[in-house]
Amino acid sequence: MNQTIVLRALILEDRAEDAELMAHELRLSGFDPHWRRVATEPDFLAHLIPPPDVILADCTLPGLNARRALQLIEDRGLSVPFIVVSGAIAEDAAAAMIRQGAADFLLKDRLARLGPAVKHALLEKELRRQIRHQKIQANEELQASEARFHTFMRHSPALAFIKEESGHIVYVNNASGHGAEAAGQLLSGDAPVFESGEPSRTIEQVTTTGGQVREMLCFRFLFNDAAGRRLLGGVSVDITEQKAAEKALSEALAGKDVLLREVHHRVKNNLQTISSLLHMQAELLPDFPSRHALRDAQRRVHSMALIHELMYGGTDMDEVDFGEYARRLTRDLFDSFGAQAGLVDLRFVLDPVSLAMDLMIPCGLILNELVTNSLKYAFPGGRAGEILVSLHCEGGQTVTMAVTDNGIGLPPDIRGQRSKSLGMRIVDILTRQLGGSFVQRSNGGVSSTVTFTRSGKV
Repeated sequence: MNQTIVLRALILEDRAEDAELMAHELRLSGFDPHWRRVATEPDFLAHLIPPPDVILADCTLPGLNARRALQLIEDRGLSVPFIVVSGAIAEDAAAAMIRQGAADFLLKDRLARLGPAVKHALLEKELRRQIRHQKIQANEELQASEARFHTFMRHSPALAFIKEESGHIVYVNNASGHGAEAAGQLLSGDAPVFESGEPSRTIEQVTTTGGQVREMLCFRFLFNDAAGRRLLGGVSVDITEQKAAEKALSEALAGKDVLLREVHHRVKNNLQTISSLLHMQAELLPDFPSRHALRDAQRRVHSMALIHELMYGGTDMDEVDFGEYARRLTRDLFDSFGAQAGLVDLRFVLDPVSLAMDLMIPCGLILNELVTNSLKYAFPGGRAGEILVSLHCEGGQTVTMAVTDNGIGLPPDIRGQRSKSLGMRIVDILTRQLGGSFVQRSNGGVSSTVTFTRSGKV
């Protein structure tokens, strides 16, 4: 069984029997009408509060006609379905009332249409209510969104602006209190973005009303608004303090660089002084072993002084090209041995390998010992030969340094054993400090190889 729909109906009709017929038709259509019949304007107005669900009105009554009733409803801002029910009505009059706001019209001899007409009118009213509610909700959401946007932009430390191609500013927030003033000065980067269509990033200067010059980091981009206009969007951040800090840091680093160079220069000078003193002392000693020991010490000091000299003269204060260092140190050693190295050729296969100070010093001392050993022992009696110094780095990490000669090789009694000389003990200690490995082979000469990783330093 279908449930009846309670319907509050206001019937504007001077004939009671016609009103009863209308109520009867409403019942036949599934309504439970609670109705009131009125025939005069005062009665009609009195029953508009509270508003009924529907108004059924005869076209012409002596005390109130349908057009006047529609006007009264409109004046009060009511949204009540209004259906004209008349014994006779001209089509143009009916059309006029539809234009005025009537939901429908029908003749009294066709009351069977009344129920469907009321249902249709109520459905339209509900649809209008939903649409009106959606519009109100959408408008409230839009207002809330705009409020959030303006609040966000008002408190944003970044300057945001929108410009037309003519340069006219469509929108600007008030970042730092000089938004429009700054946006008006940020002009040089606008035209290139309009011309290329590509976003840009620039650093520009603006001058505030107080005479302060501010550095601004600006981002620009193009977009189209709802009307299809091509506009320039911009976001600019005040980086004056950051630039000042950057300059101060750069100056501090430059000062540090000067200080480090001065330190390296002084250390180099002190080491060279020590080297010279050792050389002079060696010349004064009468016995060969003592002179030999002091000269070895002098060469070790010189190998460290050379590192500080390269650090002092290089462009990078953190690392030095060990290949260049190996070439210079080896030639200096050849010069220090004089005639003893006269028949020995020197050959290099050196990759450019940059090493930091904490790796340079142990590597330099190791190279000094290995080349010195070859010059001392590989070519006795003025023999001719060759010493090869090689340096490679695999994958930017694994460094291999080798000194190879084609001299007489190691004596048979110590082959396969580690020499107990001071120089070889230094090599062992420094190789362990590097976290590397040392391999020495003797087969038609001596080949000494040190391998370590840059990340494996101690």
